[in-house]
Amino acid sequence: MNAFFQRAVSICLVPALLLALSGRILAADPVPRHALETDALVEPEVVLRKLPALIAAASEKSDQRELALLHLAEANACRVMANWECQRNAGRAAIAAAEGSGDPVLIVRGLINESRARMALQDFTGGEQLLGRAELLLKDQNAPELAADVSLAYSSMSHAIGKHQLAAEYAERGLQQLGAETAAVMRARLLRNEARARAHLGDRNAARALLSKGVEVSQLVQDPKLTAEMYLESARLARADRDHAGVQQNAEQIFALARQLRNTQLEGLGHEIIGQSAMDQGELVKAAEQLKRAVNTFHALGLDRDELRVARDLVGVLLDTNAPRAELADAMRRVVKLDRDVISSDRALAADDFDARLRYAEQQLDVVRLSSEALIAAERAQALARTNRLSLALGIVMAVSLLALMVFFLLQQRANRRLRNAITALRDSEMRAADVLRLSRGYVFLHDLQGRVLLANPAVAEVLGQREDQLIGQSLANFIEATGQTAFQEYLEQIRQHGHAEGLLRIRHRRGGERSWRYQARLNPQVPEHPYVIGHAVDVTDQVEQTEALREQNLHDELTGCYNRRYLARFERAHEAQQRWGVINLDLDHFKRINDSLGHEEGDRVLREFTTFLQQRARSSDALVRSGGDEFLLLLADADESRIEFVSDRLREDRSAAPCAYSFGHAIREPGESLSETIARADAQMYQARNWARGTVSATRGR
Repeated sequence: MNAFFQRAVSICLVPALLLALSGRILAADPVPRHALETDALVEPEVVLRKLPALIAAASEKSDQRELALLHLAEANACRVMANWECQRNAGRAAIAAAEGSGDPVLIVRGLINESRARMALQDFTGGEQLLGRAELLLKDQNAPELAADVSLAYSSMSHAIGKHQLAAEYAERGLQQLGAETAAVMRARLLRNEARARAHLGDRNAARALLSKGVEVSQLVQDPKLTAEMYLESARLARADRDHAGVQQNAEQIFALARQLRNTQLEGLGHEIIGQSAMDQGELVKAAEQLKRAVNTFHALGLDRDELRVARDLVGVLLDTNAPRAELADAMRRVVKLDRDVISSDRALAADDFDARLRYAEQQLDVVRLSSEALIAAERAQALARTNRLSLALGIVMAVSLLALMVFFLLQQRANRRLRNAITALRDSEMRAADVLRLSRGYVFLHDLQGRVLLANPAVAEVLGQREDQLIGQSLANFIEATGQTAFQEYLEQIRQHGHAEGLLRIRHRRGGERSWRYQARLNPQVPEHPYVIGHAVDVTDQVEQTEALREQNLHDELTGCYNRRYLARFERAHEAQQRWGVINLDLDHFKRINDSLGHEEGDRVLREFTTFLQQRARSSDALVRSGGDEFLLLLADADESRIEFVSDRLREDRSAAPCAYSFGHAIREPGESLSETIARADAQMYQARNWARGTVSATRGR
């Protein structure tokens, strides 16, 4: 793939030179930029050392426009060095200065910079809100590059949350907004994003074509970080093509650029792709070394999600290399802690978003209520004062009683009109509050302490397949499968005891099937005689299914499709202490000769065919495990002596049908025995049978 990258560079270099000679090089970028912002692409540390004095001078002169441009240059230098907190703070400072200068284009650039940093720090809600502000400002501006930059940010965010089709669509939209032959840097980044998304969607040919265009465009500018990102995507495509030499070559280029930019995140990504390529080749020692470097790099940067992704691969490699127990235990504990921290972070972000929306709605309701009550009280006080004055006048001056009655009647009518207007205003305010609830993107509901629905927004009604008014009075338990009833009762009990609860429920969808809701709920204590619970939930079905699929995938051997050694713990947990099982340990005879003489591809074919041979002789309840390179375990659930002897006899009789000669031994679990102990006895019998067979052959040859 490195050769592909170099060919693309040479192909695009000639057209670039021709354009330069003919005077048709791309027009200058219309978006205002400080000269240091371009310098930051090559020498970010030098730029960061220059900026403090320049920022101080601009602040002293109160030159808000110059100050905004300097902070944008600072944000770009921080981005190149992958210092996301620095970029976020610089973007925020750029927004403040740009607002002082009144330049909407600079405000949009600051919003984009801060949003990118927030998304890199996993604050997707905050980043999305900033991009929304930027889009509103751009409606009145003719700035296609900035509009494309917003689409680029949305594309990157979609990729980060695993929505690759959406990432590709946003990148395509950005290219359309950009138009032809403008903004080379932006065009290259959009092409890179679309290429990355197409690769994740399995369309590698389209990804290569897009990446080739991106390389061609990127040669028109000097941006080492963008070049490093192109090498990274090339390395990923090389890995998908099993081009391990291409992966290594591209990684070396990434390391060189990372050292130049002092960008340790790029260095960590380079170690990660080399480690993954080594895993594909079966070079587990090299894979472990590279993955450890990547884990240490991401850990030092505080990039928990990147560290968790690599740490999972590292645990698998350590298991396959029979690493020391202490090292493996440390790695697994780190994975568990990272997984818990990431889930906790996601939960905190969702909770913060929900709390912010809920506080806003409650504040709006309180303001409306207090305003209405104050207006009604004022009207009542005015009406009472007028009534008292008229009564006094009636007692003193009887002569004008008729006139006083007429005046009182008119004033009363006016007060009634104001009162009706106040009631109408109160109803309008309540309707606006209901609109806030109706337009909420999450699932919002109120219920009593028995779980009966008091209020539900349209999102809940749509999922459950009933109208909002039909849901009122029904129990939420009616929409939960039988397997989830216990969890629902525990949820109600937690609300009664602690006043709040959070967790996961399986909800029956109106179109069939179940959906996973992650909920948060709390008891409203303001009305003790009529307590009710306010709940909010989001659909996390995709995340739950992806987690389960990943767990299942980690139990299978990639080459043969049967289980790997990680399945042994699950099999043992599935059996009670006194329940019996059977183990048949099989080892291919002289398998190394096949690899040495015929090649590893032939060896892989033999392993796959041997797997099929064993599966055809096992029950559906039995499990086939590839325990080593040419070693297999056949685990017989609920086995007895007759069953294991039957399978063993069949394996002896069918030797000629196997793709390779093999030896095997078997054992039945003894009371209280662990699975590893049963395997050890079967393994010992297998070696005894092999030694006996080889001794017999030698004796026969001697005669």
